[in-house]
Amino acid sequence: MTTLALQTFTIRRDMKTAAAIDRSFRRLALLGLRAVELAYIRWQPAIVEAVSAASQYHGIQVGSSQITFALLDKRREQMLEFHQQLGCDTTAVSVLPLAAVLGGRDRLLRFAEQLDALGAWYRERGLTLCFHHHDFEFRRYGEQTGFELLMAHTDPDNVALEMDTYWAQRGGQSPAQLVRRMAGRVRVLHLRDYGLRRGLLGMRSADAALGQGNLDIADIVEACREQGVDFMAIEQATPTPWADVAASLAHLRRLGYDELVGTINTTETDA
Repeated sequence: MTTLALQTFTIRRDMKTAAAIDRSFRRLALLGLRAVELAYIRWQPAIVEAVSAASQYHGIQVGSSQITFALLDKRREQMLEFHQQLGCDTTAVSVLPLAAVLGGRDRLLRFAEQLDALGAWYRERGLTLCFHHHDFEFRRYGEQTGFELLMAHTDPDNVALEMDTYWAQRGGQSPAQLVRRMAGRVRVLHLRDYGLRRGLLGMRSADAALGQGNLDIADIVEACREQGVDFMAIEQATPTPWADVAASLAHLRRLGYDELVGTINTTETDA
């Protein structure tokens, strides 16, 4: 069953201390959310302990995490221990390393080999490794895009996919079609809308609360359910994250997805 979550990059300013983490998890529970993807936190024992305590107290599952390749690679045992402490069995490489972004096809394929080996190491120890893409993976390297090369040169058993609807759209892809095309390889999806705003140099793409952009959110949700995506994590990179999360949840309810969102406590959501 697909579970709705919040990606904590959205509320990163409210995840810096144990007290702030507890308050944030309480607000999420009041909004009706029951899971998070951890991102943009300090992976230190005190912070992980605070997340673990808040998770258990407020009934918020840590469904997945998003961490840099370097950290997942160089601090393997510690990362594994942290995820076991959190009861979390899925992590994602947050971004393609700069050398692979700037390098050519051969450099990208070398990274795919490293990624596959890292995924195999974690899989053997009970942790699923995903790869989170941006838009630059959809550049072409001859007849294939970087995204296609990475997926073709990693074993699905070792490397799953964390898909991002905003970056897919910005890369010229249909998010719902991409979920279906990957045929069950998507483990986590960042559920984001894609808006356009006027800037100094004309129109530019920007995050938007669900329902306030151009994406067919219902089709994306249905694709996730069809393909067995574990978590859809709402992510917002906006100046008013809590208001936009509430607006996104309201949009999902308008679409008829009350069972995904859970019960909202209207008397305490501003606490």
